[in-house]
Amino acid sequence: MKITDLTITPVNVPLEAPIRWPWGVRVETSRIIVQLHTDEGIVGLGETLGGESIPVILKGMKGKLMGENPFDLERILSLFQMVPYFSGYSGRGAICAVEMACWDIMGKAVDKPLHQLIGGLYRKRVEFAAYVFARYEKNGVGGEDTPEKLVEYCRQARRKHGFTVIKYKGGVFPPEFDVETLRLMREQLGPEARLRIDPNALWTFETGLRTCRKLIPLDMEFIEDPVWGIETMARLRRDVPVPFSTNMCVVCFDDIPLGVRAGAVDVILGDPHKWGGILATKKLAAVCETFSLGMSMHSGAELGISTAANVHLGASTPQFYFALDTHYDQTEDDVIKGGKLRFVQGHIAVPEGPGLGVELDEDKLARYSERYAKAGTSEHAAGDPGRPDWVPRRPMW
Repeated sequence: MKITDLTITPVNVPLEAPIRWPWGVRVETSRIIVQLHTDEGIVGLGETLGGESIPVILKGMKGKLMGENPFDLERILSLFQMVPYFSGYSGRGAICAVEMACWDIMGKAVDKPLHQLIGGLYRKRVEFAAYVFARYEKNGVGGEDTPEKLVEYCRQARRKHGFTVIKYKGGVFPPEFDVETLRLMREQLGPEARLRIDPNALWTFETGLRTCRKLIPLDMEFIEDPVWGIETMARLRRDVPVPFSTNMCVVCFDDIPLGVRAGAVDVILGDPHKWGGILATKKLAAVCETFSLGMSMHSGAELGISTAANVHLGASTPQFYFALDTHYDQTEDDVIKGGKLRFVQGHIAVPEGPGLGVELDEDKLARYSERYAKAGTSEHAAGDPGRPDWVPRRPMW
């Protein structure tokens, strides 16, 4: 089997309501959809981060892919070892899209679901955390701008999808607002709710120390990136008896030795799109097991192709002790046939079809590709139209 072509399609899919985070507002998710063609007629699907740079990187990778056997995965990955050096996480995102498509091809070729190729079925369904944002209102949805409204959104997410793990995106409002929100969540959602917060490292060390100490009585599952950098995370963790997680200070294999020696993190949030693929995420799981680190999954507002890949990873990897992050419940639509994957009691069942177990809806792909062509990428758009004088910065508080 040989690779014969690579199709790259950027898409924009709307969110139910504009989500607010410490660096701006996101009204839709921008993603790159990849189709990897072979001489045997099998087409593999991949998905990765949005952004204007990734299609350019993928086009540069295309020539080296032609004629390669998608089963020769380590050889293919070796062709692009320098891509992350020059392009950072965008380079790893491009590699992920191609590698994911290779896995999809392999599964289809042998008529096996992806999880059977990467470790087998450890769990039949994979748990996800509700990602709770303050949102602007859109068509009667959103408008959460008080602790009480944010708690009500948690109740709605529990009723609709069965989530019992709540990840609150802090840093939009002052730390006192975030503490009060989490206090109300604990009080009104009960002791069975598992709570997390992620202020995107916008707190100073002093603010982080004061705020994290207030969170200790709330029995937090973990606090994600309260401050910036491995050294500051380590300083703070020494005085805060709550696990710290990260998607911002230990973000590649080179960071792990320093993060472990410093005692900066307890839980690493993997992400095939930012670590360089499914195989890289499995390798990360082995490292986490070696150092007794917990493991969860970061979310960058994935659509169904990547969500399916994450479910296969979660199903086949014992080290995912913590529920995976997701924005998936907040997207209005998808580019896969049959509509969006379903949450049942906060879980998604492992797809049973070959490869990723999802198929592309060509009509929706065309529709959301046209939306991208008109609007461009929405990735990491800074600024907040509701606060025209506000300027994002780090640290914020």
